[in-house]
Amino acid sequence: MAKQEKSKAELYRAERKARLQKAAKRNKKKPISPETGKRIGKAIGVIVLVALVAVIALFVVNYTGLIEKSTTAVTVGEEKISQAEYGYYYNQGYNMANQYASYGYDIGYDTNKLPDQQEYSGMFGTIEDFPEDQTPMWTDFFAYYAQNSLKQIKSGVAEAKKLGLELDDGDLAEVQSSIDSLKSSASSNGYSLNAYLRASNGKGVNEKLYRQILEEQALYQKLDETKTDELKAAVTAEEVETEYNANTEAYGVVSYRSYAVAAEQEEVKPEPAEDADAAEGEETAEAAEPTMEVTEKTMADAKAKADKIAAARSESEFLAAVAEAAGDKKYATDDSLTLHENQSSETISNSDSELASWLFSDEAVAGATKVTEQANTGYTVYYVTDAVHKPGDSLTYSVRHILVKFPEDNASDDAEAAEDSAEKTEDVVEVPALDKKAYDGVKIVLDVDGETAKDKATYLKAQNILVEYLEGEHTAEAFGKLAKKYSEDSNAEQGGIYEDVPMGQMVSEFESWAANSKRKAGDVGIVETQFGYHVMYFEGSKTVAWDDAVREAIAHPQADAYMADLAKADSVAVTVVSEKALAKVEAAMLKLARNAIRNAARQASSY
Repeated sequence: MAKQEKSKAELYRAERKARLQKAAKRNKKKPISPETGKRIGKAIGVIVLVALVAVIALFVVNYTGLIEKSTTAVTVGEEKISQAEYGYYYNQGYNMANQYASYGYDIGYDTNKLPDQQEYSGMFGTIEDFPEDQTPMWTDFFAYYAQNSLKQIKSGVAEAKKLGLELDDGDLAEVQSSIDSLKSSASSNGYSLNAYLRASNGKGVNEKLYRQILEEQALYQKLDETKTDELKAAVTAEEVETEYNANTEAYGVVSYRSYAVAAEQEEVKPEPAEDADAAEGEETAEAAEPTMEVTEKTMADAKAKADKIAAARSESEFLAAVAEAAGDKKYATDDSLTLHENQSSETISNSDSELASWLFSDEAVAGATKVTEQANTGYTVYYVTDAVHKPGDSLTYSVRHILVKFPEDNASDDAEAAEDSAEKTEDVVEVPALDKKAYDGVKIVLDVDGETAKDKATYLKAQNILVEYLEGEHTAEAFGKLAKKYSEDSNAEQGGIYEDVPMGQMVSEFESWAANSKRKAGDVGIVETQFGYHVMYFEGSKTVAWDDAVREAIAHPQADAYMADLAKADSVAVTVVSEKALAKVEAAMLKLARNAIRNAARQASSY
C-alpha cells in the first residue's frame, strides 16, 4: 500500500507544535532573575496602589461633596455660589413645603407625591419671570426660592458691610447656639453634624458652610432690625395718632366684667323603650335609670338670672346682682372673680371671636351689657367697665424655664384604688430640703417645695435639675444647656427661652413668678402649674410704651420695602452658570423625597 501524504492542515499543526516546543525550551533556559521578579512585583504593587488610591479618592470626593463645594452653580452679582450653597437654599424651600403640609396646612402640596409631579399652588407667591406658556411645578418654586433667598441674603450682607454693621459677641453666640442645638439633635439620631447636614441639605453642606450661612442670615437680620428701629424713631406723634384711630381694634384695649350663670341639672326619666316583639298588654323591659341633665326649663331659669344681672344700671349694681346670683358676697368685692382689665381684641378672640367683635364695636360703651348663651350649659353676662381705649405702658419679661411634666394619667377606673396608689407613691418619695444658703449670690424663689408639691416624685426631678444648675456655672447659657438636656417643653432646643413676653400670655402661676416686681436677673426657682414643675431662670423685664406697637406697624412695611429694593438691584442679579449643577441639586432632592414617600408608606402598612 502506498504511503498517504499529509494534508496542508496537518502540516501547519505539526509546524506550530514544533515552534511552541522550541520556544518553551528557550524560555526554560532563561529563568526570571530575582531582581527582575522584584521589579515586576513592585510595578504590580504600584498599579494596585494607584487603583486603590483612585477608588478612595473617588469615595471621598463623592461622600464629602468636594465637587459640590467647588462647582459654581450660579452667581449673585459677581459672587460665585457653589452647588452646595445653592442646594442648601433649594432644600430649604422643599423642607418648608414639606413641613407645612405635614402639619396639616392646606398649601396645595401633597407629601405623598414627588414635587416634580405637582403643579405649584402659588401659596408662597408668584414665581417672577416664569414663562407664561408653561405650568410651574413645585420644583420650579424651589429653584425660585433658592435664587430669591440668595439675592435677599447677599444684597443685605453687602449693604450691612457698607454701613459698617458687624455681628457682635451676642450675635455670634446665637449662631453657635444654633449649631450646638443642631449638633445635639443630630447626635440623638445617631449622626455627626456634617452627616446630618449632608442628609438634610445635600452634599457639600458641612459645618463650615452652615456657619457661614447662619452668620450671613444673622447680619441680614441685623440690618433689617437696624433699619426698622431707624424708621420707628422717625415716626411722628401725629402719624401714631392717625394710625391708632384708623385701626383701633388692632391697638386698643377694653376692660369688662363677666359672670357665668350655670343652668342647673334636674332628674330626667327616659321614655321606656318599645319592644316590637312584646304581645299587646305585655310589659316591656325595665325602663332605664333616670339621669341628671340640663333641660329647657333650667336653661330658661339661667337666662332669667342672666337678664336680671344685665339689667344693672351701674357697676355696683352689676356686682350686687352677681353676688346675689352666686350666693356669695365676695363677688361684690373680689375683682379677680369678674374683672378683665385692658384686654386686646386678639387675646379675647382666642377664646370668643364674637365677644371680641362686640366689645370693640361702637355699641360697647361703658355700662353696656350683653348676655350670650353657652351651648347647653347656661349663659354668660358681660358688663363693659371701660370701653375701647389706648393701653398704658406695659411690662414684658424674658425668662428661661425647664418643664418637668406630670406623668401621664394612667389612673385605674377604680378612683379609690388610684388614690391609694398615689398616697403610697408619695409616702415612698422623700424630697430633701433645698439649702438656699449654700448658694451665695443666687436668689432662689420657690413657689412650691417638697412639702407642698402635689407630685413629689416629679418635683424631686425638678429640684435635682435646679441643684445641678446651682452647683455649676450661674449663667443664662449654663441654664440653657440644662433646658436642652432636660426640658419637656417645645422650646427646649432654644434653651428654654421665652423673650419679651407680654402680660396675660402664660398661665397665672408662671406669670406671677416671672412678672414679680422684685424679680432680678439671675433669680431662679420652681413653679407648679397644671403642666408640671417649671425650673425658672429670670433674664429681665422691660417697660414697653403702647405706641411702640403702632410705630412698629408703620415702620415694618417700610423696612420690608427697603430690604426688597436691595434685592432688586442689578448688582445682585442671579446668573445660572451650570445647568448641570442645578439639575443635580433637583435630582438629589427628588431622591430624598422618594425615600420619604417610601418610608411613610412602609410605616403606614405596618399599622
